Amino acid sequence: TKAQTLFLPGFIGVCITAAILILLGRQLVFDTGGLLNYLNVVSLFNAFRIFSMEWVLRQRHIAMRRVEVMQEKIEGILRTLMPPMVIEEIKRTATFVSHNYRSATIAQSDLVGFTTLASSREPMEVVRIISDLFDKFDDLADQYHIYKVETVGDAYIAGQADNPLTSCNQPLLVVLFGIQMTMVTRTWSSQRGENISCRVGVHTGECVGGMVGESMQRYHLFGDLMRRLEILEATAPTGQVQVSRACKQAVETQIQRHPQEVADVMEHVIFQSRAEQVLTSSKGEIHDYSEVGGPTYLARPAPKK
Repeated sequence: TKAQTLFLPGFIGVCITAAILILLGRQLVFDTGGLLNYLNVVSLFNAFRIFSMEWVLRQRHIAMRRVEVMQEKIEGILRTLMPPMVIEEIKRTATFVSHNYRSATIAQSDLVGFTTLASSREPMEVVRIISDLFDKFDDLADQYHIYKVETVGDAYIAGQADNPLTSCNQPLLVVLFGIQMTMVTRTWSSQRGENISCRVGVHTGECVGGMVGESMQRYHLFGDLMRRLEILEATAPTGQVQVSRACKQAVETQIQRHPQEVADVMEHVIFQSRAEQVLTSSKGEIHDYSEVGGPTYLARPAPKK
């Protein structure tokens, strides 16, 4: 092992010094000069032994610190791939895990205009732009206690549910998170002189979460919720947040049953029913409201009093 390897030089030194002591002991004549020589060798032996022990301890400390740093890096990577509570469950069970979430509220965003921009810019600049915006979304996710599920291209998917996805499950926070994504993108675009905006879909419903893959594992969400969420995002007006009826009802239920949670947030939202006969995506695809569970609503921040 590495500890044995570190100990070997010190052990060899001790053996050599001990052999010298034995030879000197046999040849020792009991006079002052011989005794002083003997004591000097003993002193050197002790000094070398202490040095060897110190060297071994220092090398062991360095090795252990390197292991700790590597472990911290691995933990950091895992936290970006899976919810923290899922990681702890995997540590306890050492098996693949899956969960059924009875009530999850998930938001999915799309950067409108990004595809056109990407086709006219250098690859490095495209990556820089998407990284800059997603960094801002990550900050919002932390602010609203949102778990970032994944990014697919320029789509950002995040939300809340019961344990172990998140410790907090407040639909209002997810809607506010979606609104803030559109506002942050609008501000960023204005400051940079770019023509990029953000549209968001938010839905509440049941889904399944679990680890996928063996070589590149990640925690994904599955179910009808994700299909409806994609439609809500694709048919949301540019720069706005479209929520399903189920999401609106979940927010209203939270406000009625947990008024203190809403008071703590210090932000409110209003819903406006969409008047169009059908939902139309940016690509011209037509969807009926029944595909997303009924009427949909545009969520906006409530005016401050």
